[in-house]
Amino acid sequence: MAISIDQLVLKGDIVQPPAVQARIRDYLTKIFNNFQPFASEIALKLLTKELELYTRDGDGKPHAKLTFEIVVDPSMINGHGAMHGGCAVFLIDTCSSSALAILAMHLEKPWNHVSQTLNTTFHAPMPVGATLHIINVTQSLGSRTVSVLTEIWDVTNHRLCVSAVHNKMAPSSVSRL
Repeated sequence: MAISIDQLVLKGDIVQPPAVQARIRDYLTKIFNNFQPFASEIALKLLTKELELYTRDGDGKPHAKLTFEIVVDPSMINGHGAMHGGCAVFLIDTCSSSALAILAMHLEKPWNHVSQTLNTTFHAPMPVGATLHIINVTQSLGSRTVSVLTEIWDVTNHRLCVSAVHNKMAPSSVSRL
């Protein structure tokens, strides 16, 4: 099984040249189809729904909003019949990193960041069968640190389930000891 981006909607006020669109689609296809071995069966269930590259009103800087969809199934649950917190954090890490990488690619900046912090708040359980939207909105893309806000919404039951802030940084150079 491979992730499909056929239904991905590209929108926003920033025009994406065909070459950038192709690079973004190629990234999404490769990153989600090459999870090995950790949680590949979960990552392959993600549907890429919408990518918006836009100029933020407050500061005029470019930003990205990337939305994924997934249906909670028995392979994702804890002993209480709801999505396991570890599964939710894995999805946040994966999806939020993709939003940052795509914005960095669009701006022709490095996109191979590593996590510093991933602060997560759980608001409501995500039961089996619920359709979730994982909405990732970039907050900053600096030269040293980058950040993204993620919310997981249960669209079946109309509620916010998880919110998170993911801070990442450029990897350190390799030591020559």
